[in-house]
Order: sequence, then structure tokens, then C-alpha cells
Amino acid sequence: MINSNEYLEQLFGIEAIDRFVALEFANCESLTDAEQVIWLHLLVTLSFMQRSGHSCLLLTEVAGTRLFVEPLLESEAELEAESEAELEAKSELEQEIDSDSQLWTESEPHSAQISHLQAVPTTSNSVTSSRKLGYKFPGLTEMISVIKKALGSEKDDKNNKISPLFVYQSGKLYSRRYYNFEQEIAASIANRTHITALSEDGLSRVKALWPAMFPTNTIDEQDWQQVAVAKSLVQQFSVINGGPGTGKTYTVLRLLLALQACNQNERIVLAAPTGKAQQRMTESIVSNLETLRGKVDDKLLNSVPTDAVTLHRLLGLREHTIATRYNQHNPLMLDVLIVDEASMVDLALMARIIRALPPHARLYFIGDADQLPAVELGNVLEQLVHDSDEAEFAETGISENNLGAVTSELRQHIATLCPHLPLLSLNENAKTWVHTLQAPQRFKGQVAEVATAIQAGKSKQALDAMHSDVATEKLLTENAPSLKPKNLSDKNRWLQDGVFIQPESKFTTSALKKLAQESYEPVFQAQSAKEALSMLNRVRWLTPIRKGDMGVEGLNALVFDAIKHNIKRREGFFYQGQPIMIVKNNHPQRLSNGEVGIIWPDLNGKLLAWFETQDGNLRSISLSRVPAFETVFAMTIHKSQGSEFKYVVLLLPKPESEKAAGLFHRGLVYTGLTRAKEGCLIIANTTTFSAMVERRDKRFSGLSEAIKMCVLEGE
Repeated sequence: MINSNEYLEQLFGIEAIDRFVALEFANCESLTDAEQVIWLHLLVTLSFMQRSGHSCLLLTEVAGTRLFVEPLLESEAELEAESEAELEAKSELEQEIDSDSQLWTESEPHSAQISHLQAVPTTSNSVTSSRKLGYKFPGLTEMISVIKKALGSEKDDKNNKISPLFVYQSGKLYSRRYYNFEQEIAASIANRTHITALSEDGLSRVKALWPAMFPTNTIDEQDWQQVAVAKSLVQQFSVINGGPGTGKTYTVLRLLLALQACNQNERIVLAAPTGKAQQRMTESIVSNLETLRGKVDDKLLNSVPTDAVTLHRLLGLREHTIATRYNQHNPLMLDVLIVDEASMVDLALMARIIRALPPHARLYFIGDADQLPAVELGNVLEQLVHDSDEAEFAETGISENNLGAVTSELRQHIATLCPHLPLLSLNENAKTWVHTLQAPQRFKGQVAEVATAIQAGKSKQALDAMHSDVATEKLLTENAPSLKPKNLSDKNRWLQDGVFIQPESKFTTSALKKLAQESYEPVFQAQSAKEALSMLNRVRWLTPIRKGDMGVEGLNALVFDAIKHNIKRREGFFYQGQPIMIVKNNHPQRLSNGEVGIIWPDLNGKLLAWFETQDGNLRSISLSRVPAFETVFAMTIHKSQGSEFKYVVLLLPKPESEKAAGLFHRGLVYTGLTRAKEGCLIIANTTTFSAMVERRDKRFSGLSEAIKMCVLEGE
């Protein structure tokens, strides 16, 4: 029997839960000692992967690769670089370790290096360094053999505790819980992919409504918004995918109208993953609804639901529990569920949504597959939109032939409803439930140009599309915005339309404080709570990290120091003009995690916390009733999802370690930038920016493949 603890001591970056999983399930009597070493490290890596958001361990990614190696300290690295003779004298093992010296690699597996460490832990007798040396995995075939032996040998064992908890399928190792989630979701979606034709009466009503919703003149360029609505009407499951400003809300509102025209008794529910996203969904639907007044019958417009709810409240999911009030035994009372900001839906939440849906109900997911995935495990929206074998989809962009293609039955339906549109290409195996919006509605100009380059992983193209250095200086002096803090000159103005990038070195503490005054002094100059909240939502500072000078905590402290002379009233920890973000759902106060408010006095001078209601008005609560909150001049990019601001200051500090660098990827840059409607100032060194844009956050999953298999089995 191997000494598991000795091996675990050689692994850098693992946590207590990883050690527990490995120690609890590594002992398998049917395995030799050498095989138990492999199995032990597979379990550790599976646990690590799940903590990192992956639903499974993809074996091809670790085959022949060394993981969990402790990085060299900077001083150690310099010492080694200075001593070439010492480097040449190193053992073959240490040279191999240095070449693979990282916790995780984004490069392709080293297929030529299929040998693994002997089944004995490396000690100080064999290696002169005290660094944790990690573990090099064997080749793919050997790993699969060990996994099958570990899982298969105990099926008839009364003391079996391994095979019920782990699953191997098609080169992936799963915890059974997440495997079951994927299979359950895949089966439900596959059951909803069939086409259900509209009734003659329903088709007639929708055709009569269509010219009021869309332009119907014959055009050569495809109108993807019309295509998405037409397709979704005859599908029980759809994904409307698109970047900021591609017309998602425009499309969803028209889908709602078409559904109501078909059947005014449809029970339609709007939902979003967070309180902020729920609020934004309601605001967007209401504001877009008004643009159709006079074009569409008021009775139909007034029948459209506008009040969204959070998914947790909809499902009856309470804090610190995994059980939901609504599930397969007590389904939701609805006919249509539309979920916005679907990129934030994790695997477990998706499974709970699927369970709670009545069999006849339609499910529509709205989101941007290129945004950050859920904080919890899974990348559901990305897997729904992209095939698993589209390894480079992010670099090559969306293929119109794949995502715009339809079956012959669906093409006939679209041609009947939209004879003015070009015919779509045919593909009987197309993912017809995915509707990717490609023609921008409002999101044009420089922000869109830079975002598109980031989306494709093209850092040079993104940098070339920005303002920097001389161009920035010229713009700053010529085109100052009309809204400005009174004590700042035009020359010092950074909040401009367009995208600007400036190096970290240019923004000393003094410069950042001036930027803070430009950003937030208008809040303190406001004449009412409503105006103050509007000024607050005009600009937001975003960063990928919480700690440090360039993290949320350091930046909030810096901004406060820069604007504190503007404070007119204080009460305990609160002060007039203080922006707060709720960090925990609070149903008694009707406040959700992520909602942002402002501290401001009422007409009697008493400080209260003010929050925007769904109808655009404000409501206040006493300071004593404010639930857990954070001051929010700056916020993490993750927390900004579902929000948008006129201007964004995006701070991308140089990662402090190699491990941290692995967490800095293009999804963060893309999501941060696309929170800006008109302008974004990026404070980052070009090397840091380029490295982030070129690094893609890959989450391993088998959901897309599972859906494909379930669809094929159902044909």
C-alpha cells in the first residue's frame, strides 16, 4: 500500500477538499501500487478541476503533463539564470520539471512525453531543491486502463464506495453528481428540440403582427432578429445568443408579442440569475415596450409580462440548502420561461430549472456565450451554443453555415413567415435551437470594434483599434464631455466616448485620485437621490481582483480618500453619496444580491438608503434595515455582469504570480469592456492586456456531446 500523504505533500496548490477526496477514495485493492499512485493523482486533479469550474477531468489535457509544481521564487529564477554552468549540471528530472513548471498548462499536452514518475515519492535525497515537484501523468491509454480497473473491479464488492461516486465516459472522468446533471439536462433539452408547427389561426395572427414589429421590405442582408423570433415560435427550447447591442432585448420583446398573439392565455415568466440582472431585464423590456406604442395594439402590449424574478426566488431555492420548492414532483405553473443573462447559470442551477419545468413548457435562454461563465461549476451557455469539438470557435468566430443553418422543415416555416428575407442555408444536422444575433442594433463604434477583436483573441487588432498616447492626448484636449466636475480642467478629462488604453505607470496614486474625482464628484453634487443614483450609474470602476491596491478593496479606499471632502452628512458607517451594493439576498426588504443603491437624505435631512424600483422610481429603507453590503465605487468584473454604464474604467493590474496569471483571461476583458455603452478607459500595460486577450478560459464539460447523443437517440 502506498503512503498517499507523502505524494500529496509534493503537490503545490491543492486544498483540503482535494486531499480529502484523494485520501478517502484512493485505496483500491485491485490496483497495484503503481496504479494506485496514478489513481490518487487523478482524484486530486478531478477535485481541483471541479473547484476551478470544470464539470469533469479531460484526460487528454493531462496525459504526459506535469501538474502542481511549485513555481520558482523570482530571486531563485534570477540565480538560476545567472549560473549557466549550474543549469547544465542539473539532473534530467529537474530540467524536465523546470520546463513544465506551472500549476496548470494551457498548451497542448506533451504527447511525446508519456513516461511517468516511478511509484515512489521524490525526496530531498533525489532532488536538491525543496520545491514541490508535482506529478507527471502517464499516457492516455495507461490512465484509462487504471480508471476502468478502479471503477470496474468494485461493482460486485459489498464495500464498494468508488464506482457509485465516479464515472468514466469518452475520455472524461466525472464525479457522478455532475455526470448525472449533464445527462439530465441533455435528455430534457433533446426532448424539446422538435419543431411544433403553428396552428393556422396562430400563424395568421403572427403574420398580421409581423409588419408592426419588423421591417418587411425585401433585403439581401439577413435579419437575424427576425430569424430568431420566427424559429423560436415553433421550438420548445431556444438559445438567443449575442454580444452587447446585437438586439437581444429587441428580439425577446418581439418574441413575447408573437407568443401572446398566438395564445393570450400563455403563462409567461421572465427570470434572471441575480437581482441586478432581474432589474435590468425588467427595465429593458419596459423601455423597449414604449417604442412600439402606436405601432402595436395597446391591448397586446399591455398583456406582455414585464416583471422579472430571480431564478432562486422562482424555484424556491433557499440559502444554505440544495432543495427547491419547485421540482419534478412539484413543477412550476407556467407555459414559457425566459431566462436572461444565461451565461451566469451554472450546471446545478440548470439542472434545477429543468426539473421544475412542466413537460409542455417552453424554455428560452438569452445571453452572450463569450461573457464570463458562472462563478459556480459549469459553462452551460457556452456548451449549448458551441460544439465541444469546435476547439477554436472563439478564435475563428461564429460560422454562419453552422449556427445560421436550418433543417428544410424550419426553412419552410421561416420562408412562410418572412418571405422578404434571404433563404437560410440547409443543414439537417444543424443546432437549430441556437439563434446567434450578428447584426448590431445599438452597439456600434469603437467599443464594438475592440470587443469583437477581444472576442476573437486578437490582441494586436484590439490595441490598434484603441486610442493611446498621442491620440489620447489630442482627444482629451479637444472633445471634453459636457458633464464635468467643476474643479477639473478639460485637459485632465478621461471619461470620453471610445476606448482608451494607458499604462499602469501613468496612473500614480495622485493621478488615480484625480480620476476618482472626475468619476464620482458629480454624485456628491447631485440635488436629489434620483440624480445621485443616476450619476453613480454613469460610471463604474471594474477590476478582476479584490485584494491589493488595484483590487476592489484598495480602489474603494482610494476613491473615498479622493472625494471625502465632498461629504455633507454622516451617520455611523454611512455618509451622504455613499454607493452601496447588497451582497446577500434579503426578502423582507425586497433586496437581492447585487442591487446597488445610494445613501441620501430625505426632505427632512435624514439619511436613508435609496434603491430604484422596477418602474424607474425610487424607494427608501432606513439605515438600520440595510442588509449586508459593500461600498461600490469599484467592483469586480464578475459582479458587474448584468449591468451597464455610460463609462467604464477597467483596471487590469499585472498578475502577482503565475497562478494568478492563469485566472486572467479574455473573458474578463471582454465582459468588463462590454459593460460600457459609450466609453472605456483601460488602465493596463499592453503586455498584460495582450496576455489576457490571448488566454482563453477553457472549462471542460461533456454537456454539448451529451445533448448531441440524446438528440441522435431520439431520432
